[in-house]
Amino acid sequence: MVVQGDYNRYELVTNTDGTIDQMPFVEIPTQSTDKYISWVVGKSRLDKLSQRYYGTPYYDWLIIYANPEFISEFDIFDGASIRVPFPLDKAIALYNENLSNIRAQ
Repeated sequence: MVVQGDYNRYELVTNTDGTIDQMPFVEIPTQSTDKYISWVVGKSRLDKLSQRYYGTPYYDWLIIYANPEFISEFDIFDGASIRVPFPLDKAIALYNENLSNIRAQ
């Protein structure tokens, strides 16, 4: 299982001189194993969803990438269906693959 200490999402955008390129938007394809929740304004939080489904609060960014219609959790309206890419290992693999493809262009 991937946890916070095991994964550095900036590794693929870090240059040999140590500088970091701007993080591009990376599409996370829908999988049949994804989870969906109904957002409750004032109660739901991306870090809490990350904790619930991944066992760590540090993958909130992955959930927002999976919901590109929202820029941040503050844009999510009450009752919105939020997709949580699942399982984490598969979502990270898809993210890395798509980020590598963007970087190769």
